[in-house]
Amino acid sequence: MEVRYITPEEAADYQKISAASFIWKFNAEEDSTVEMPVLAAFEEGKLIAGVEIFDFRVNYCGKFLNSVVVSGVCSQPEYRRMGGIREIMKKIGETAIENDWTLAFLHPFSIEYYEKFGYANLNRMFAIKVPFENLRHIPRNTDVILYTGEQIDELSELHAKCALRENLMTLREEKKHFCDKPFEEADYTYFRRDKNGIADGYVRFNVKRPDVLHVEELFALTPEAVYGLIGFLRNYDGIVKTLRVKKQYQGSDFACIADRIDDVIYEYDHGAAGRIYNMQKLLENNIYPEKHGRFRMRIIDEFEQNNGIFDVEYQDGKATVTRRSDGDYDISLTACAAARLMLAGEGHTAQTAVYIDGVEIKGNADDFFRAFPYRATRFVDSSWSI
Repeated sequence: MEVRYITPEEAADYQKISAASFIWKFNAEEDSTVEMPVLAAFEEGKLIAGVEIFDFRVNYCGKFLNSVVVSGVCSQPEYRRMGGIREIMKKIGETAIENDWTLAFLHPFSIEYYEKFGYANLNRMFAIKVPFENLRHIPRNTDVILYTGEQIDELSELHAKCALRENLMTLREEKKHFCDKPFEEADYTYFRRDKNGIADGYVRFNVKRPDVLHVEELFALTPEAVYGLIGFLRNYDGIVKTLRVKKQYQGSDFACIADRIDDVIYEYDHGAAGRIYNMQKLLENNIYPEKHGRFRMRIIDEFEQNNGIFDVEYQDGKATVTRRSDGDYDISLTACAAARLMLAGEGHTAQTAVYIDGVEIKGNADDFFRAFPYRATRFVDSSWSI
């Protein structure tokens, strides 16, 4: 089986496989190209499976690490269970170091399936629905600016600031990541400036009359910005009854506000799954406790760059990381377990981690768990490029 990136002439073949996998109608005129690189598997020269590859920089502990997002995973139904997707995933892992991909992300239709490739659920997010009439305690506001494309630098700078507040948020550096045609697309982005004229929050939304205003993104740097943007959305309460804010988690800004409001409905979202492809680099970029600590962590992974025992000694927020092939260790993690404990920000302890598949605690691993405490974590890719 051959695995390689497709040529422009093979784009229609990939789109046909996607159509057969996800049951959408193929249009020869509209679906003859693909926007992003497609890594595909070929069996005797025939394209049988493919995935779209997106490069992103993702915040991890205040540093933006190069990462890859895998999307559009599909295979021709009659060629399934031949290992096409497995070979593609293997190729991604084998080339991760040369491509400088520290992490990888995808939106799983079945987490059990993607666990085979070392991915673990990271974001158990939810949408929050609030009746507009229960937001009357928040003053209405009209001090906002409609984004139309001219303010791309200002909006990109604002998003970068917001991304640094939550682990795994992606950096957006291109215009395509924000909708600059609100009237044509009926998809609106408004941002707010503080008293010094500096952008401090934005909201992107659409309206589905007669019932719901759907907020796709709500990011802000201050409580004033959050309340100001919600106050602006209240101006739509004459045409819709409910505000629905997506991609929230326990402890997010709007979730904390909703906790104090009656008749709130929470709708579960499966969120994203992630994987670590460069364990050494992740450990070196982690923020550690001020107090001295050390741990010996064994990683069981199919990729050589991660396999082995990592000795980590930390103090004053930084660590020294070395790797060896064998010997004693305090905690052993499979690739899935490592992603769950080190990326999800759930703040596990030795008492809770033992219930996660792939975790073996052999010695005193308290210093490991202190190094990966609860962290505000929200992976949000861009629907304008994915």
